[in-house]
Amino acid sequence: MLKAVEFFRKRAGMPDDEFYDYWLTRHAQVVLGLQGLVRYTQNHPLPETREGAAPAYDGVVEVWFDSADALRRNTESSYWPEVVADEMKFIDRSSLALLLVDEHIIMDGAWPRAGVKSIKTTTHRPGMDIAAFQRHWKDVHGPLVGAIPGVRRHVQNHVKAGAYQSGAAVFCDGYGATWFDSLADARASGPTPEHKAVDADEAAFKDTAATIRLMVTEHVIRA
Repeated sequence: MLKAVEFFRKRAGMPDDEFYDYWLTRHAQVVLGLQGLVRYTQNHPLPETREGAAPAYDGVVEVWFDSADALRRNTESSYWPEVVADEMKFIDRSSLALLLVDEHIIMDGAWPRAGVKSIKTTTHRPGMDIAAFQRHWKDVHGPLVGAIPGVRRHVQNHVKAGAYQSGAAVFCDGYGATWFDSLADARASGPTPEHKAVDADEAAFKDTAATIRLMVTEHVIRA
């Protein structure tokens, strides 16, 4: 199975409500027409976290295909231009940041469908070997996140090795997804010793200045 993820911003001048409504109700139907699509989720930043400074991204989409070949066949198909044309109606396509990732389930807890999800990008510390970075992130940092009070589920998404072998630039080395029952629970976890241990460990393996965090509502379009 292949997981593809895109971070993006909305089309300039488009109102938030119009953007999220179009993405959820209209564009979702276009994506469902792709072949080999196994799972599909949209992640919409919470309105209360979009107040004031604009978020780095207005949305994150996660799609799972039954194979890498399935994704390639879609991009080479006659249907793909329709997908791109529809994206241009609501997305600033110049902002698209694509990641192909391997999932690592760190804490396989219950899925709080009515809860909130934290998406936090991770970029390796300058000069650190990628393999060592990934090991620390998964084996040391992951369990620390899973121990935070209120965390229901935690999954790490590591950029596939092929991205580094090809020499292509990636805007981050992956992201962590952490689920809570509510935004209040997520915020309450901040002052805890467990959360402080997570914060203290970050400097050991990541470029903390490059981190992007979004608190989102997850919409599962295809489970």
